[in-house]
Amino acid sequence: MEYVFDVFFEECFDKMERSGLSSRAGRRDIISHLNSVISGCIQGRQTATTQLAVGLAVTSAIDYHNRMKGDNYEVCLMGKYHNVLYIALRITWDWGLEDSAIVRNLLDEIFKCEKTFERLFLGALFGCNAPHFIAGWKSDFNDQDENLRAVVFFLHHSAKARAIYPTYSYAYQRLRQTKFIDVPIESCGKASPLRVALQASAPDVVLILLRHGANPCPDDGGASPVLSLLEKLAECENRCYPFQLVSCLKLLLRTVRMVELPYKPHLYAVRKEMFHAKYEALLEDGLLPPDQVYGVPTLKHTCRCLVRDVLRDNFQLPGGVLKLPLPRKMQKYIDLLD
Repeated sequence: MEYVFDVFFEECFDKMERSGLSSRAGRRDIISHLNSVISGCIQGRQTATTQLAVGLAVTSAIDYHNRMKGDNYEVCLMGKYHNVLYIALRITWDWGLEDSAIVRNLLDEIFKCEKTFERLFLGALFGCNAPHFIAGWKSDFNDQDENLRAVVFFLHHSAKARAIYPTYSYAYQRLRQTKFIDVPIESCGKASPLRVALQASAPDVVLILLRHGANPCPDDGGASPVLSLLEKLAECENRCYPFQLVSCLKLLLRTVRMVELPYKPHLYAVRKEMFHAKYEALLEDGLLPPDQVYGVPTLKHTCRCLVRDVLRDNFQLPGGVLKLPLPRKMQKYIDLLD
């Protein structure tokens, strides 16, 4: 069966122009043909399961990309031979591939060439046509909802395979291993997906990313996400706060034990006075819990943050929450659903 897929890629790409897969229509045409080949392999051989056939198809695509890159002194030209990886990405999602090791190999190959996963995340954040204006290409998914569900699919597999990638750390001033969910988006100022979702005021996406273990304080060189949201809310006239912006703040505060006061290196008393003067209205309107700024957070909230930190470090969010020997109501609280 491996031979069938190898021949498929060789025949399809041998005479294709370098820009043959630049358009979404061109990629969808190849995806349709490959889906037909997979279906034929499953029907033609009783011993061939769906998962086996899809796994071999994706592996063949990765191997073909590597061979073409190897023929060019290990340099990917980002043309049709690179887009074969996105053919495999769509096949993986269409057939619901369950082998996390193969999915991780696919993600690894994409990262080696691009150093980002923006082609997967941007469509989920802004819609499938928006990436065309941001990065010059269109998403391979039908709509934003499908793209978002695909992101969740790959988040699940990346956590299961413990996928990490070297990205620049502004805190340590060097490369450090970063989880798939926190890899910066190049065309959005190298901001993390969570920060981009917060800037876009998309609470549904923010909740998904936080539940799956996105770092609430990403090391992408930007300001504290909480303080960025407070800055936006403080600029609202007549205390008319946008609902989506408030929702993003409330979700983010569920994952942060304390809001660190800015204005360093002033003494704490001065920083507290400056903070209160700027955000007094937000405190009075209940948008910002005083105990998370000036006092001591509740034991319940502190425990939630600590438990989530441990689960996040061990790639166990959100699935690991259900394994905790706790009442369902408490599990929902830890999982940010209550």
